[in-house]
This record gives sequence, structure tokens and C-alpha cells, in this order.
Amino acid sequence: GGFKAGSGGWCGGGIYFATTRHDTDSKAIGPHSHTGFIIVATVDVGKVLHLNKTCDRSMTGKKLARRGYNSIVFNPGDGDEH
Repeated sequence: GGFKAGSGGWCGGGIYFATTRHDTDSKAIGPHSHTGFIIVATVDVGKVLHLNKTCDRSMTGKKLARRGYNSIVFNPGDGDEH
């Protein structure tokens, strides 16, 4: 059970969270996401690495952990994503 990381994205494969309901209008738009889905949740993001709007498509959980972080926040131009 639980969430499963995707295979690709702005910051590599992962689970992406928008910070507001409105932000999902422009975020859940991948080729297989259809119209997206909203789950209201409190997420413990741990120690956050702040990256620029292009993030790092080659990022992995292992690379992130080696740098001492648990998650990433970036803004591709339409609001923060975690």
C-alpha cells in the first residue's frame, strides 16, 4: 500500500504535492494524469532542498539523501511544488 513514486518529473521520479487546491489546476497535467486528483493531506517534508524552476530531472531519493535532505521545493512558474 501507500504512495508509489513516479518514474519521472521536474525533479526526477517522486511524489509531487502542490501547496494549494488552486495550484493543482496547472500541475496535474502529465500525459497520464488525465484531470489529476486532489487529496487533502498534511505532509512532513523533513529537511527541504530549495531548487530553481528547472529543478533536476536526474534527482533520485538516494542523491537527495546523500546531500542531507528529505524533500525538494521548487517553483516551475505556477506555484511551489514539494
